[in-house]
Amino acid sequence: MTSEAARPLAANSFETRPLQDGAVVEVTARFIVTRQDLAALEQVLTPQPVPYQSTVESPRLRSLPAPPEPAEPQLQVLVASRRVLRADGTPVELTRLEFDLLLFLCDNPGRVHRRSALLNAVWEFNSTPSTRTVDVHIRRIRSKLGADLNLITTVRGVGYRMDRPADVHIVRD
Repeated sequence: MTSEAARPLAANSFETRPLQDGAVVEVTARFIVTRQDLAALEQVLTPQPVPYQSTVESPRLRSLPAPPEPAEPQLQVLVASRRVLRADGTPVELTRLEFDLLLFLCDNPGRVHRRSALLNAVWEFNSTPSTRTVDVHIRRIRSKLGADLNLITTVRGVGYRMDRPADVHIVRD
């Protein structure tokens, strides 16, 4: 083979090369990479270790306050015994449906739940009656928890949402 045949082609080039029998072959190449190119690519593409912690020090970063310690939950829901306790250990007396509604909201925090979905999940209604049952139960739960535990948010015209899941600890025994 001649040295001309071993020469790499440029990208998208069209060349003709003679063969030993005198025939001519047209060669089309999109990408041809030499061994030197492969070695250079391997060096670039090999992942480099990332330092665990940045060694750059900035005066602005040193003046930032430390993040607050995670607060202890304000409410503890004991699923097996169907009880709700405040952080100081005092029980909150809830009916069965109030407990089920609170547990459902605590299990699915951060999402807005329509009244019809809450009726299906807690009361197991298959149709959507025009009733204020959910509103009445939410109002009762809020009054029993007290103003200091404002956990359930009303999304006007839509439904209800549990906004502070960190304040509730669910214990499944």
